[in-house]
Amino acid sequence: MENAVLKVNDLGLKKELEKLFTKVKHLTEKYNSYREENGVLKEKMKDIEQAFSDLKIEVSNKNSELLSKDRELTELKNKLLDEKKNKISGDEKTQLKSRIKDLIVRLDTHLEQKANTNF
Repeated sequence: MENAVLKVNDLGLKKELEKLFTKVKHLTEKYNSYREENGVLKEKMKDIEQAFSDLKIEVSNKNSELLSKDRELTELKNKLLDEKKNKISGDEKTQLKSRIKDLIVRLDTHLEQKANTNF
């Protein structure tokens, strides 16, 4: 009789161990799946950070160009003012005015593009 009770207990223990093993296996699969997904997300995050860094460099370069163009525009305006004092030729005056207008258009275009990318 004791032998039969031990067999029943052994079968119950075996079933509980099988259930526990199944749960552990299921949790391990979930863990591996989440770990893989986490790796993919980390890679995507690196790509996004790299793109953001590239965009910051591009904005910095555009700002440098803008400052350079602004300096050139200031120099041309000063030349134009000096021209009024020094009476330079009409052709030079026309060239300076044309160059200033060109730079203003380019600056306006750049500022519009910058405004559009910020919104």
